[in-house]
Amino acid sequence: MGSGGEDPPAVRRLSLRSTDLDEVRSFGGRYFYPRRFLRTLPGAGRLDAGFDLLRVGPVTIGDVWYGADVTLGYDDPDGYQVGVPMGGCLLATQGGRSIVGAGDRAPVFRVGEDVVLDRWSGDCRQLGVKIQPYALESRLRALLEEPVDVPLRLPAELDIGAGAGRSWAALVRFAAAEFHHAGGALDVPRFAASVCEALITGLLLALDHPYSAALHRSVRAYRPQPVRRAIDAVQARPEHPFTVAELAASAGVGVRTLQAGFHRYVGKSPLAYLRDVRLARAHAELLAGDPAGTTVAAVAHRWGFAHVGRFAGAYRARYGTMPSATLRRRDPG
Repeated sequence: MGSGGEDPPAVRRLSLRSTDLDEVRSFGGRYFYPRRFLRTLPGAGRLDAGFDLLRVGPVTIGDVWYGADVTLGYDDPDGYQVGVPMGGCLLATQGGRSIVGAGDRAPVFRVGEDVVLDRWSGDCRQLGVKIQPYALESRLRALLEEPVDVPLRLPAELDIGAGAGRSWAALVRFAAAEFHHAGGALDVPRFAASVCEALITGLLLALDHPYSAALHRSVRAYRPQPVRRAIDAVQARPEHPFTVAELAASAGVGVRTLQAGFHRYVGKSPLAYLRDVRLARAHAELLAGDPAGTTVAAVAHRWGFAHVGRFAGAYRARYGTMPSATLRRRDPG
């Protein structure tokens, strides 16, 4: 998506109408998140569920309703999800946060924390937008030209009644409407890729997250070419044992000029920037790693840290925990 050798994504349409609880649970679990449970609430009436799904590369848009009051839960979502309410009310909890999806309040679900939809009302209909983590996170890194800590700490809700949130929701509604227009513009792969990228970028601009201020800071658009060339070199090979002299040579300027450019336009030295990129890459690998087959030392060395002890100290200073604790976080209990 947006990079040279990749083919544009093709749109895939999937649909279900069912009154069978097991069938609904299976379909929703396959194309959104595996359901830990799904059941109707007392006095909820007859289940009459529907799913109309569009899958475009790393983005899935689902027009979803259940036709009865239901509750459902799933473990550790493997994607970021935001809903655009089309009617009714959704009440949920995640990581101790209360989440409401109704009217102009769009529910936002993070990666890595169990979710319980305490009540999805019978008249509730949501356009759920699920984005694969790598797509949202890599797009943010590209926009900032800086490392980011993942998973992203997103708010519980997005206001879609005004500003960037309203514009993003309008784009979601447009894309969802194309479910019924096979052969339309969204079925042109390059157009679909543009819509997919706009949905990801638009969400990053609309949400309030730890990188919002940096994302909106216009000064980043004015980084001079030498600084950009050095940043590109670091992002392409953060594990390489760069020296300031080597980065300056790749940027086509002297060491003092590069140092001054980084302090002015990045807010840190070239080597401090390199260290932060390495830490972010190591952090992401530790989060995704299997403790049975991954070691902190291997991750540290892979990302250019020759001394594991120094790596652990720098990691703790940045993330507030030891790398071994991050690696073990996926273990039960």
